[in-house]
Amino acid sequence: LARHLVIPALRPILSVGMLSKAARDVLRRAALETRACTVQATGTQPHIAVIGTGLVGLTLASSLRQRGFRVTVIDRQPTVAGECSYANAALLMRSFSRPKTATIPQLLRWALSRSEPVHISWRALVDPAITAFGLRFLLSGPQTEQVALETTRITDRLAQLSIKRIEAIIKEKNLQVPSIKGGVLMFFRDPAKFRALVEDTERSFPPEQHADRFRVVSAEECVELEPILAKQKDQIVGGIFWHSDQTVCSLTFCRQLAASLEAEGVVFMQGEEVVAVQPSGTASSSASIQLRSGKQVEADGIVLAAGVGTGALLKRLGASGAPPVPLYGMRGHSCTVDASHIAPSGLDDHVLKRSICDADSMVFLSPLPRDASHPERRLLRIAAFGDFDGWGYGPEAIRPWRMKQMLSVAEKNFGEDLLPSGGATAVAATPSVQRTSLGDELCPAADPTTRWTGLRPMSPDGLPLVGSVGSVGKTPVFVNTGHGSLGWTLSAGTGEVLAEVVAASFHSAGAAASGAVVRRAEFAEFARHLEPSRFRWPEVLRRALRMRLGGPGAGQSAEPAADVAGAKG
Repeated sequence: LARHLVIPALRPILSVGMLSKAARDVLRRAALETRACTVQATGTQPHIAVIGTGLVGLTLASSLRQRGFRVTVIDRQPTVAGECSYANAALLMRSFSRPKTATIPQLLRWALSRSEPVHISWRALVDPAITAFGLRFLLSGPQTEQVALETTRITDRLAQLSIKRIEAIIKEKNLQVPSIKGGVLMFFRDPAKFRALVEDTERSFPPEQHADRFRVVSAEECVELEPILAKQKDQIVGGIFWHSDQTVCSLTFCRQLAASLEAEGVVFMQGEEVVAVQPSGTASSSASIQLRSGKQVEADGIVLAAGVGTGALLKRLGASGAPPVPLYGMRGHSCTVDASHIAPSGLDDHVLKRSICDADSMVFLSPLPRDASHPERRLLRIAAFGDFDGWGYGPEAIRPWRMKQMLSVAEKNFGEDLLPSGGATAVAATPSVQRTSLGDELCPAADPTTRWTGLRPMSPDGLPLVGSVGSVGKTPVFVNTGHGSLGWTLSAGTGEVLAEVVAASFHSAGAAASGAVVRRAEFAEFARHLEPSRFRWPEVLRRALRMRLGGPGAGQSAEPAADVAGAKG
């Protein structure tokens, strides 16, 4: 009755804007949920439910839809990109993908010091989940040069695939997602840190690739690349310029992609939390997803793309034959400020020419490209740190001491006029406004410094977990998570890989229907490296033995430490 009578009657009202935005949103959700029940009941293609509307879930939904699946996307947040994808460093990092390891002395230093880019708090040290993560990291993570180089190769190729896919999505769907393609400049004041990263970078890639990826630059060249550094010229010892990277706001991308997918028939159910899955109990392969609100969604397949919460959700669903998903959340902080009052030095009259990184403290400063949501303002994203510090997320989990450290670095580069009265100390001490911090607008009047913290889902070996994890009854369950600090960069690539796995499991004729970016042999190789079962203990021990002996297959792991320290997209 609602679908045939009520909703059609309301469409003219919705279209002419006679109701408030809140009322239109309520009615729109009712219309979508009614349509969801109908589509699931009458469609002929398999129906896949994707849990999570961040970058990973949305790009996967796009790849599944392109292969002909019916898709419903479910998320506990009221809006898309409500957690880790909301306010990252806005960097598509196609250049630097080398994993970092951590020695026992390093781990102790991170636990004892609050001045490092990485901190391990008492919350993590007493958390049993850190044991499952940490043992796997030490046994089969990037603990040897061979493993680190192999993981660099895998991550690098996945990043190239992913960015091509992101560019294809933007072009095919005509998304209005601006970018700043000026690269990323990392500059140093500490000579020892500068030498260490240069050596690490040169060792990470074959010499013939160096010129295509990066350039080691002098202090004079740092100032030429970014004039705002002129006042610090005498303190800067040099830098590394990653000229292929670009700055793109992930929140803008997510919102526009979600709107496009919705127009194509993908159903969105925001503000809904999955609590259980019930098998059909018949010969059908479908299952009923139970939501906390009491609603149910029938699906032929389920994908968990719920970030760091994926492992706990998988346990709650009780999938048979599921491997462990030993993720741990790496807490990143960011603050978005309106820098329109700062003298411009960049493209489009922006405060910066390109994103920069104060590499002594690993604080990233990214000029957000202007878009329709803030056409007249110059917004600056300040992002940093990678802390193992419990499971809290959202504005209420912000650590004031970390926010003060990060904003103090920003003030050092832009001056004390960057922040509101009182500077870094006052901003860090002021409670954030929870609703506006995750609302429709960045830097609204009620929250002029939009502060955020999110838990990047880290896997023990630094590679994402992508693939099948068993079933509930006859309904297959898949995961797409563990992207760590490269979620923005790798999301669309893993979406393509998993969409192929899902299509193959349903024997779909659309398994190779996503255009020029589809290379099925390459996808199969990625799927082998990203297979979630690699974290079962027998496999962990086998890889640990091969890594120590240097045998074949030793190099199938890794990512954390200095990339951990960064705040990349």
